[in-house]
Amino acid sequence: MNIQILILDNDKAMRQLLALAVSREGCRAHTSANSDQAEAQLRQGGIDFLLLDLNLGGGGSGEKLAERWAQDNLLPPFYVVTGTPDDHRLATLEGLSQFRGVIAKPFPVLELCGKIKAEITAKEEEL
Repeated sequence: MNIQILILDNDKAMRQLLALAVSREGCRAHTSANSDQAEAQLRQGGIDFLLLDLNLGGGGSGEKLAERWAQDNLLPPFYVVTGTPDDHRLATLEGLSQFRGVIAKPFPVLELCGKIKAEITAKEEEL
């Protein structure tokens, strides 16, 4: 099975790091630098999981996107990746069934890989 993971982060280096980690676990990484690109990929379908930056730059907010995408039935299961893990906005995401938790930057890549592997295993068990 080839799990499709979408990575939305405005930081190019972070997108590349996350894509490398995802690929090492046998998943296919799709990267987006902005919400418009990410939404287009979600609308195409086939995305199994999302790694979502909380602070997208330019006033963009990962938590607002997650809420909107949930209302539009576009939101797959996701982790929020953020340098501000104590941000009060994260509390609003806990009510979304797709929310899997927070990955705080900086993070050990092996920890991220472990979380991705657990999601892959859960997805495979569903099928």
